[in-house]
Amino acid sequence: MTKVHGALGIHLFLFLATLAPLAGCTGGSSDYSEDEIQAAIEKFDYEKGVKGFDPPTLEELNANNKWTDKPVIDLLDKLKHQLADYQPPMPPAEAVNLKSENDRQIKEILESVKVLPKSDDEVNWDATWVHHVAGDINSLNPLTMSSTSDFDVAGLTGVGAIASDINLNPVGNGTFIKTWQVNEDNTVHKFVIRDDLTWSDGEPITAYDWEFTFKLVKHPDMVAYMPAISSGMETVLYLKAYDEHTFCIFHEKSTAVNEWKDEFPVVPKHIYYESIAMDPSMVDSDIHLKLEETPVVGGPYEVVSRTRGKNVMLQRREGFYMHEGKQVRDKPYFKNIRMEVITDTNTALLALSAGKIDEMEIPAPKWNTDANEPEFFERNVKVKATEWTEYHIAWNCESEFFKDPNVRKAMSYGIDYKELLDRVLDGLFEQANGPFHPTSWMAPEPPLPMFTYDLDKARKLLDEAGWVDSDADGIRDKMIGGKKVPFRFTLMRGQTPTSEKVARVVVTSLNKLGIKVEERATEFTVLQQKAQDHTFDAMLGGWGSGTDPFYTKNIFGTGQTRNYGQYSNKKVDELYEEGMVELDREKRAKIYQEMAKIFYEDQPYTWLFYLSSLYGFNKDMRGYEFSARGPFHYSPGMESVWKVKPL
Repeated sequence: MTKVHGALGIHLFLFLATLAPLAGCTGGSSDYSEDEIQAAIEKFDYEKGVKGFDPPTLEELNANNKWTDKPVIDLLDKLKHQLADYQPPMPPAEAVNLKSENDRQIKEILESVKVLPKSDDEVNWDATWVHHVAGDINSLNPLTMSSTSDFDVAGLTGVGAIASDINLNPVGNGTFIKTWQVNEDNTVHKFVIRDDLTWSDGEPITAYDWEFTFKLVKHPDMVAYMPAISSGMETVLYLKAYDEHTFCIFHEKSTAVNEWKDEFPVVPKHIYYESIAMDPSMVDSDIHLKLEETPVVGGPYEVVSRTRGKNVMLQRREGFYMHEGKQVRDKPYFKNIRMEVITDTNTALLALSAGKIDEMEIPAPKWNTDANEPEFFERNVKVKATEWTEYHIAWNCESEFFKDPNVRKAMSYGIDYKELLDRVLDGLFEQANGPFHPTSWMAPEPPLPMFTYDLDKARKLLDEAGWVDSDADGIRDKMIGGKKVPFRFTLMRGQTPTSEKVARVVVTSLNKLGIKVEERATEFTVLQQKAQDHTFDAMLGGWGSGTDPFYTKNIFGTGQTRNYGQYSNKKVDELYEEGMVELDREKRAKIYQEMAKIFYEDQPYTWLFYLSSLYGFNKDMRGYEFSARGPFHYSPGMESVWKVKPL
């Protein structure tokens, strides 16, 4: 199955695009005459975003380019071969009865439960996996997905050419493609897809579906409706389908991330060609409303029902693994996967303990409390692993309080990390000091020292920056624009138990420096809007790991869309450009290491800790293994999970 989580970053846009003339209609394309449909197609103009590029013929390409094969792998099949002779440290049925009392036990559990079945007789092929999602599924259309829950569904139902392996490397997705080749300067990528692919309505999946989808992604009238996809495609010039199975992607220039730009979700041309021309929003017409409930998909699972705010039911798709009476791919392990929406973590944890869901991510405050009770261990096991996800305080670098890097550095010296990590967060997370995890290939070597709780250093930096307590009222102040301004700011945060605990430590710590902090729990959509508008002083947040460090440009590059704190450093901008075009991994690592050192000095964020993946799994579940992005957001990820047959 495609792992769209790997290649794409979620970007936020204001919905200001102008709708095509017929957007907003309530009928499907069948409600219009052929003349009206053709007029809409001509007006919409599918070539609108790709004009000016004339692709060569395939014969010209083959004659003028020397092709190099890139790896194409069925990652589940590869994992099966790797584990064929694997002997776990203990029988999985015993391992899941361990209580996860220390890291050694957790390692034993994970090394034992990652096994795949030795025979079909071990698998409960009729099982339903009840997968917990913490927020409602916003869209079943892979083009308009915007949340983690949306990405989970797309990963189980979607089609794509590139997958991310457990080490976050790009590989050709052998589930869907046969070959992947690149030319000498890495600007032309040629794909041949498999000839045994069908959509859930029985129509063949072809290269023309890729070309059609690419033109949608590049279409200027569609950008606002595809927030998680469009912004990463600026330097991709064209995608040309030469026949039903062969297509080429043309890149503007050679970069280290061209492989990731080959990955985007694919939708069926025969379903959307007329309807999108009539309704580019993909939400305002009857046909698109219907597709939101039962979309036509090409992955291992198809949608059979959807109850908004409650669940989405997926069913194993025979047309995925069978073709013309022969099995051509691995049969998905679960008959059904129910994406169960439970937004309240207490309710979800009770559901896990009662066996009503099969797994969930456990909030840190619950790990040693509710998830440590006998009722929890009756049906479940808990496991954890380090993620490359970092948690931070983002400073608005254009705020009068935090313009000065030395003030931001003072903030980092002013946090009581021991109190935060050891006592408040129970030692579950490791301290962070930058966006790149110490075990990642782009992290500085030797590692940069961690910031320590040092009030003397913090006070000295604040004094030097002009923030002093001039009137002995216990609050630092500074003359700004002829007016005395007290150092009093608001720290925005989400509405989670973890953010609440973190905020309390920040408030208490900085109060000892003569800084008054008001922490404010903020609803997510409001938090996002204030972040985009830069109308905040400081904000608690976190970023998950992308597949390549270049994608942090969107966060720290001058003027970039997710640079909420308005940080700007000319040298950092230059390094991002160097890192994009340098193809040698070791040389690229040095570029990002230099960048990390600049972040360390500038402190656009105060990095607090790297998250751990904290999960509970039903004891009957097997085949899960953790990457730097958790147990699911890579390949095979969810594909390798299975449930043992009951005795």
